[in-house]
Amino acid sequence: MKLINHSGLRSLFAVSLATSLAFAASSQAAFVSYYVGTDSLVTLGGSGRYAGLPNPNAGKLTFLAFPYPFRIPVGNHYHPKGLMNYVGDNLGLEPDGTTLTATAPHPSYYLPEGNLPPLQLTFASGGLYNGKLVSAPEAGNAFSFLTISDTQQLAGFAPGSPQSILFNSSRGRWNGSLTGTDVHLELVSLTPGLNVGSTFTRNLFVDPGDDQRLGDAFNFTPTFWTEANATPGPYEAVFKLTDENGLFGDSGNFEFRFNVIPEPSSALLGALGALALLRRRR
Repeated sequence: MKLINHSGLRSLFAVSLATSLAFAASSQAAFVSYYVGTDSLVTLGGSGRYAGLPNPNAGKLTFLAFPYPFRIPVGNHYHPKGLMNYVGDNLGLEPDGTTLTATAPHPSYYLPEGNLPPLQLTFASGGLYNGKLVSAPEAGNAFSFLTISDTQQLAGFAPGSPQSILFNSSRGRWNGSLTGTDVHLELVSLTPGLNVGSTFTRNLFVDPGDDQRLGDAFNFTPTFWTEANATPGPYEAVFKLTDENGLFGDSGNFEFRFNVIPEPSSALLGALGALALLRRRR
């Protein structure tokens, strides 16, 4: 009879788990944090108050956040922003199919979402944004990685892969093709003092209505910035998506939030230095 080496099994399991985690991490690294898709859900399902009503977002472009790309991929799913939701009583439909129930924008249209703090603007030294406060990736904060891609870049991966799980999440609600569209990112509003540029220009968006053509297959990374002496406090940039070819309707509004933190005063720095000196003497 062959004896079972439990310590060997534990070691083998640990190696297998580590390999799986490493594979998941490397696979997830290919993701971006923001996608653009189209909403293919025609009718609301389930058993809730509004089950059976037409989806008010059907046939429209949708801005999709993927805020947790570093987790185990089995639960990969999008967080849609700017959706219209039904509110109040379900009043049903007119004989012609017109919805009587009121709709309103979903309150969670901003990024970062929930109770997370706004993204920080940090001082840039060198390059196009030298001397400005700019948006930059923050370790462990996927919301700060601002690249926007079309969902079709996740198509074609093997079933069960992290990309396939995300692409087909929510029963394939946002896995429709953007081929033939002419997607534009349009500025709705901008806090005075906040600017939006790209790798090539510091002023890509200036006034409401300004837009950036994305096309039907894209990877676009905006850069948000202020002057180094900008007034401390919150700043917001609101956008929507449009299809200039008219294949899909406009998305709802979605908002990026930033924060400018005041520079420490020289007096405060002096006090901190004196405190450090006192601690050293003690």
